[in-house]
Amino acid sequence: MLIVSRQIIITFIIFFLIFFFEIGQVVWIYLDSKKREDKRGILWSILAITPIFLPMLLPLPLIVYLLVTRAFSTKCPNCKVKISSKFSSCPSCGCKLKEKCKSCGSPLKDEWKYCPYCNDKIEGE
Repeated sequence: MLIVSRQIIITFIIFFLIFFFEIGQVVWIYLDSKKREDKRGILWSILAITPIFLPMLLPLPLIVYLLVTRAFSTKCPNCKVKISSKFSSCPSCGCKLKEKCKSCGSPLKDEWKYCPYCNDKIEGE
């Protein structure tokens, strides 16, 4: 009898912790998306609710959210505004972020010796 009640208590504690973590994850994702001014905050929250039905997927929505929202953006070194990593200059302050190829106008990385788009040699400064 005592063993059965102990198992019930442990099971209840485990379900409570999973539920608490789940609700915390949903709230954190929603608040973070609002802070980042993401228009899809509600959709991210709905995605985060799905592990309630499949607890083994619990960390998956958080991992997906962090990868998608953090991987494709950087901050301008001058004004600290969030910008795409593909930009050649900051749309907010005009700070030059990348050099452009003189032949085709594609953005270049500092370590490149040749343009990967037109195969033109990059002249060093």
